[in-house]
Amino acid sequence: FVETLQMKKLDMGCAIHDARANLPSIMPNLETLVIESVNEVVDAPMLPTKFIYLKHLTIRMITGSTISRPYDYFSLVSFINASPSLETLILNVTLRMVNESIFTDSQLRHIPEHHHGHLKSVKITGFSSAKSLVELTCYILNNAVSLECLTLDTIYGPRCDQDKYRRCFPMIDGVLTEAPRGLAAIRTYIEDKVPSTVNLTVLEPCSRCHVRRRVQTSSQSDNAVSI
Repeated sequence: FVETLQMKKLDMGCAIHDARANLPSIMPNLETLVIESVNEVVDAPMLPTKFIYLKHLTIRMITGSTISRPYDYFSLVSFINASPSLETLILNVTLRMVNESIFTDSQLRHIPEHHHGHLKSVKITGFSSAKSLVELTCYILNNAVSLECLTLDTIYGPRCDQDKYRRCFPMIDGVLTEAPRGLAAIRTYIEDKVPSTVNLTVLEPCSRCHVRRRVQTSSQSDNAVSI
């Protein structure tokens, strides 16, 4: 138990809801936290407990064989507000797009402001037009007064322009179909909220790996023969 209290770094597979509810009390000295969750079904709760010393947070959300309900990404504000020392946030979304699109309902939710003076870098991969993902991003832009860098990547996984990868991580067709809508959501609802002091980087699908895959898929479909 004493060792748990003193832990400063944790990389674990668990439900995001459980991590938010339990870790602040059993691991109060965490500085780096990586959570990997498969088929998350319960949104992150808003709780008074804090990650007082947490500086680096990575959340990986992965699709399993089934999806029971859309996840409310906006609920992840609970982690941000609970982490007054947070400096970097990485959110990797590899979930299929089943959420309500911002283009279906553009009325953004708002919660009371909670300014963050240490959050400098935010990266979201697998960015889509999901309304709750746009809401989360807008909340960060409005409240992270120290933000320096925001990266929104419409795909997930390694890219071929990184030194050790020859090909980008393969995408399912749904991700490539959603990518243009994600880009449109960024242009329409996010870009004009980015302060001049923040460097916004928007990444599209790779013109070499992903366009080729879409062409191959289309060609295979055209050549299919019904029997």
